[in-house]
Amino acid sequence: MSVTDSELAGELRELADHPHLAARREQLNDLANAITDPGGAGRWCEVDLFAAFAPDDSILVDDEPVETTSSPGRPRWRRGLGAAVGPALAFVPILITWLGLMMATGAYGDILDDGGADAARRPFLEMWQQGFDGRLPRLFEFDNIALCTLVAIFCLICWTVYENIARNNREDASERALRALRVRLRGALTDASLVLGQVRLSSPERFGAELSKAAADIGFVGTTARKVHTELVEALTLTLEATRKTTDALTGSAIDVRDAVELLNGHLAAINNTCDDLAAAVARASTVIKVQDASQRIRTPR
Repeated sequence: MSVTDSELAGELRELADHPHLAARREQLNDLANAITDPGGAGRWCEVDLFAAFAPDDSILVDDEPVETTSSPGRPRWRRGLGAAVGPALAFVPILITWLGLMMATGAYGDILDDGGADAARRPFLEMWQQGFDGRLPRLFEFDNIALCTLVAIFCLICWTVYENIARNNREDASERALRALRVRLRGALTDASLVLGQVRLSSPERFGAELSKAAADIGFVGTTARKVHTELVEALTLTLEATRKTTDALTGSAIDVRDAVELLNGHLAAINNTCDDLAAAVARASTVIKVQDASQRIRTPR
């Protein structure tokens, strides 16, 4: 659901008044004024709101939890009381025990002063339990002192459990409140970015600046394209020249190979002719040798 400019400005002012956004109060109020004043929105159009008002940097939390009640003094009073009562309760059992011992030793001393050595034969705990023959108030008898100590320890345990539960609840409430505050801040910044984007596009000066920027970008692209085209043509020219030189070298090598093959064929033909002449000479020599052998056999008598 979209919000109006006045509602968005009110939301930004409420965020500015939040104690955890006190460090960005002036900027948030100025942004709220820019939402309702198109004339003052120009200087916010170029600002990245999510970077300027990053929740991790803008929301500052101290050591105390987020106030979630209508009365901010009551939680602080309760936290102060819890911090004081907890340590105090830890010493109450010790205080009761030592107070009972002090009263018991005082009454025991009175018995020794009145009864002498015979009074010391009775066990100390027995006399303490019996109130030292009426010399010790009933509240400080051994059973009552032990009962008061147990009650104090039980109260200490209950108070510790209560304070831990209450502290966990406060921390959970604080975390939920912080998450809700971050969501509110991001939502308000998103709506503000949309409003400022419309103002930026509708401004004649901004439109002219965007047009000039687009023209400059187009000119840069054209210059880059011409540069790339020139480099590409030069590279193709060098490639064609190298190809031509390679072709010429291959053609010359082919001619040389062809001439060498023709010369080799001529030498092979001469060798073949020589071999034929040699074979004919050998055949003639064989024939002459055979004729001479036949003649010799005829001349020789048997």
